[in-house]
Amino acid sequence: MTDKPRLFPAIERVLILAVLVAVFLSLGNLRLQRPSTPDGVEQLNGWYYLQDGQRVDVNLPCSLTLDSGADLVLYNDSISSADASTLTTRGAVYRLQILLGDQVLYAYEDSDFPRNEQMRSKLYCTASLQGDLENQQLALFYQNPGDGHFQLSAVYLGSSSAVFRWQAASDIFTFVMVFTMLLIGIIALGIHIYLSAIHMPDPRFANVACFLFICAIWCALDSSLIQQLTNMSPSVCYISFYAFMTLAVPMIHFVRNTGEMGRFRSLNVCLLLFYLNVAVQSLLDYFGLCSFIDMLLVTHLLLAAGIGLITILMLREYARTHHREIKVTLIAFAILAAGGLLAIVLYWLLEISYYGAIFEIGILIYIICLLCSLVITMAANLRFKAEAIVYQRLSQEDRLTGLANRRGFEKCLTDLETGSDNCGNMALIFMDLNGLKYVNDQFGHNVGDELIIAAARCVEAAFSEIGTCYRIGGDEFAAILPDPEGNEEDWRKRLEDSVRLYNQDARHRLSIACGASLLRDEAGRSKRLSDWKFEADQAMYACKRQQKDQQSTEFFSAGQGREGKPYGI
Repeated sequence: MTDKPRLFPAIERVLILAVLVAVFLSLGNLRLQRPSTPDGVEQLNGWYYLQDGQRVDVNLPCSLTLDSGADLVLYNDSISSADASTLTTRGAVYRLQILLGDQVLYAYEDSDFPRNEQMRSKLYCTASLQGDLENQQLALFYQNPGDGHFQLSAVYLGSSSAVFRWQAASDIFTFVMVFTMLLIGIIALGIHIYLSAIHMPDPRFANVACFLFICAIWCALDSSLIQQLTNMSPSVCYISFYAFMTLAVPMIHFVRNTGEMGRFRSLNVCLLLFYLNVAVQSLLDYFGLCSFIDMLLVTHLLLAAGIGLITILMLREYARTHHREIKVTLIAFAILAAGGLLAIVLYWLLEISYYGAIFEIGILIYIICLLCSLVITMAANLRFKAEAIVYQRLSQEDRLTGLANRRGFEKCLTDLETGSDNCGNMALIFMDLNGLKYVNDQFGHNVGDELIIAAARCVEAAFSEIGTCYRIGGDEFAAILPDPEGNEEDWRKRLEDSVRLYNQDARHRLSIACGASLLRDEAGRSKRLSDWKFEADQAMYACKRQQKDQQSTEFFSAGQGREGKPYGI
């Protein structure tokens, strides 16, 4: 397929600009981390901590550094029964405990599935305040991170439903991305199923769908809201990690299915490494030798190495072929690599909690790039196939009458010959137009063509509903009826009724002789095709002789009337 270099550059530039703008907005938009509070949620003030026996007031959110390196305890004495509801804040990174008097309302635990600081910083710590709160002290216990520096979030109080809405608002970006991924994935899967149904399979659509579904699972389960709703279930964390570890698998398959990239064996090695990474990490975690969070760097390094390898291989392939699909895939992976690299920097170096949003944007634009290329290729392939189907149909269609021609007739007989033992009974009807030579000689070939077209319409009216009609010669027609009902007289009557209806208003009267034969004899044995055709042909000529002897279907000129000179049969 020839490349069309002017087809994609504008789309590429728009997408590259979009990813840069998205990255800028994601870095600068604090709403990703601190959504505005909805109605029903209020910030709880009046916090203080004790230092050397002295009360030190604190206005949250804020940063604190304790010289002693001790744990931090914030107190609040202003809460009352009227405020009784749900309290929430971010503090899992300091293994927060929420106490009301001597009662522990909440204590962060991750013993079942250890999380690192970046993962904990996204989580909400939520406690329900119930009972009589009068004269009771609320305390927040923060474990010292080691350097004595605390980055404290605001504390909010409200009804459980209002707090839930506020927490959901903090993850709205993630869930919009998840919904978009699922929607595009379903569309890609639908296209794959459609192309498979029309025998034009392109497995890359399935690869894209699989990648998006895995990404959606990872993004959703990694969100603080899902963690909150599932009570930070270890199962959710395990599924999230497995999804992240297998992200690259469908995309390696995508690259292998693009052009001639499948010839690079290093892609198979890369694929094997990702499977081994999953297996080895699972075994190490199962036997308690190393946790998933401690091996996360290995997965990151594998992803970086995989993207680097794919980029190098595609550069080599593009230098060899200059194929548009390779170029677009290369640009898409460059966008994904940029998003992934920035996310890794935010995760490991800056320890910023919304690193995932950057990667999600990169994934989405990466997929849009790939799908644009795939859809353009699909449209070109569909157009080529449509043209091939039209050409094939025209090659088996009689241009004058629109019926299938002799080539189509012979193809049908060939198909029957190869599978005649498996098919049921069939009827073959040969038909011949009477008096065509006389009409051509007396009135010209234009009138003769009109008569041929009229005969084709009569044959079609008689047999198209129960079989397939063909024009197999100048004035010769045929019909093949699968699992026929009735006998030769019934079929002849259908044709005679059709001819009689035409002759009521015809300028030149029409007469058609026909003969039929069944594929199977009375014992159910299949005849040879040559015998089958010979019997139908002989039956037609017998009908033709009978019509000539009886002169029951003579042709008359419309100007001569019924007493005029007959055309002859």
